[in-house]
Parts: sequence; structure tokens; C-alpha cells
Amino acid sequence: MSWKDYFYFTKSQRVGLWALIIAIAGIMIADVCLHHINKQTAITIQDTAFINKAARFKASLKENKPHFYEKNYTDKYSYPSENSEPQAAPQLFAFNPNLLDSSGFVKLGLKPFIAHNILKYRSKGGRFKKKADFAKIYALSPAQFATLEPYINIPTDNKTNVTEIKAKSIELNSTDSTQLKQIKGMPGWLAKRVITYRKKLGGYASVNQLAEVWDMPPELFQKIKPLFIIDISKINKIQVNEATIDGLKKLPYTNYYQAKEIYEYRKKKGKIKAIEELKSIDEELINTTYLEKIKPYLAF
Repeated sequence: MSWKDYFYFTKSQRVGLWALIIAIAGIMIADVCLHHINKQTAITIQDTAFINKAARFKASLKENKPHFYEKNYTDKYSYPSENSEPQAAPQLFAFNPNLLDSSGFVKLGLKPFIAHNILKYRSKGGRFKKKADFAKIYALSPAQFATLEPYINIPTDNKTNVTEIKAKSIELNSTDSTQLKQIKGMPGWLAKRVITYRKKLGGYASVNQLAEVWDMPPELFQKIKPLFIIDISKINKIQVNEATIDGLKKLPYTNYYQAKEIYEYRKKKGKIKAIEELKSIDEELINTTYLEKIKPYLAF
């Protein structure tokens, strides 16, 4: 018997076999189609049921707690309509880009990071001498510049308007931010930083320390420097012979290792009577420049 005999079918058998194959293929195709249709229907039914449930909850909330609804309810599942209320328009006003603070730039419609770029440019001594200079700020688009250009007001003498030097001077360790803001050219945010840095130091020992205030424009510092005097009796001094390491670390310009060296030296040598004694400590940590800086802040 040949192997072909095993695959021989009569005509009726062949017809039945093809009919079976077609039926199986039809069932498979129908199963795929029905599964897709059922899935779409299930999703539609599920979405409809959820939306109806959310609508009922929203209606009950509005009916039972109208005050809460008005102040706190937000429909997170609705799409914004064409009549959605637009964002608040920028507040346009005349401004000098050499003096305006960051909040002012944001009110004009600029992003906070662009305002930061402007202040950073100014802190490095940058100046806007004409309107076109403002267009060069990084990330400021041509459209934004075109909107703001009519409102840019830069004095024709290209100088920052600061208070004229007067016989009366400001005592830096007793003044407050309100008085500092009265100085022309001193923005409110910078006046607050001057006071904050004074607290960190324990008081100013030199007018030159104003240059260390974060974002103090060098040009502005040079202009206002003659306005101030210093009363060193108002400095909060640290008792060297009583302070812990943490207490010594509060000294201006002092890190943990320097505070630890001074503390260990005091434990070893006993009471310190003068700052000159500290010169015998490791010069890499306690050098002459450092000692001159902390001298006004030490009490023996």
C-alpha cells in the first residue's frame, strides 16, 4: 500500500472536508469580530455608567452643599469648552529694566525663569542702555519684546537713579528695609536681602560687606556705598571661651573644620585672651585673612 492511499478521499469526502474548513474559518472570523464589538459596547456602557454616576454625585453635591460646591468642586472629567475663561492678561506698565524686581517682570507677563535671567544679567554688572538691549535677554521671544517695548523706560543719561550723596548717612546696623527702599535704585527685594545678610553675619563690620549680598549689582553697590556708616558696637559678638563648636560655626566665614580647630585649641591651651593666639593654629585653616574677617565678631 502506497502512502498516497492514506490521503485519498472520495469526492463526497473532499466536499465535506472543504465545508468543514470553511465553517471553522468562519467561526474564527466571527469570534474576532464579535469580541471587538462587545469590547466597544462594554467600554461605551462602562463610560456611560461612570459619567451618569458622576453627574448624579455632582447634582447631589450642588443641591445639598451649594456653598461647598461653588468654592471647591471642579469637574475634572469635562473637556474645556470654546467659551472657557482665558488666563488673566499681563499687567502692562512703564518700567525701567535696570531697576524692576522679579515680581514686576512676572506681572508684565514674563515667565519666572526669564525674570531670573534678567536679574542674573544685572547682578553680573549688565546694563540696559537702550530698548534694543532688552531684546537680547535669553528666552525672551520677539513677540514678547514687541509687546513690552513701548513700556520700556530707560533714562537718557543711562545712569541708575540713586539718592544724591547727602551729609546725612544711614547707619547700616540699625536701619530697616523700609528706610533702605527709600534709596533710589534700591529695589524692595534687595533691601530685604541686605537685612537678611546682616542677621546672618551678626551685624556689618564694614560697608564693603554689602557687596557680598546675593545679587547686589556691583554698579549699584559703588553708588550707594558712600551713603552708609557702621556702628560696630551693634554687632552681636560670640564669646570665644564659652562657645561650643556649633556656636563658633556661627561666626561669619567660618566652616565646621575651622570652628573645631578653635574649639580644640581652647581645650588644649585654656582660656584665649586675644585673637593673636589663634595664629598658631594650622595656617591652612586659620590664616591672617580669615582672622581679620572674624575679628570684629569675637569677644574674649
